[in-house]
Amino acid sequence: MPRHHPAVLRREACERMLAGEPITDVAEALGVSPNTLYKWRRQAQIDVGQRPGVQSYEADPLAQARRRIKELEEELEIVKAASALFEEGAVDPKGSTRLSDG
Repeated sequence: MPRHHPAVLRREACERMLAGEPITDVAEALGVSPNTLYKWRRQAQIDVGQRPGVQSYEADPLAQARRRIKELEEELEIVKAASALFEEGAVDPKGSTRLSDG
């Protein structure tokens, strides 16, 4: 079963590797397998545009879908609020706004 490392540890390791520190030194200092660090470095290089590939924030379609759902729900709330404003001052569509001649 894969071991999960804290995001802070991964971020620190990636920053050190992208700065040019050797993977063996980072692995020894942080207690992370060199193979894991090679994978992290590859993804970090993709994320900063140094290497072609799918960026980590684009890789999870479920996360993308959840973000889009949240955006749509926020838009819906705005539309509902605007609709409620128009309903407050509703005018009878069959009523006349013309002055009567009488």
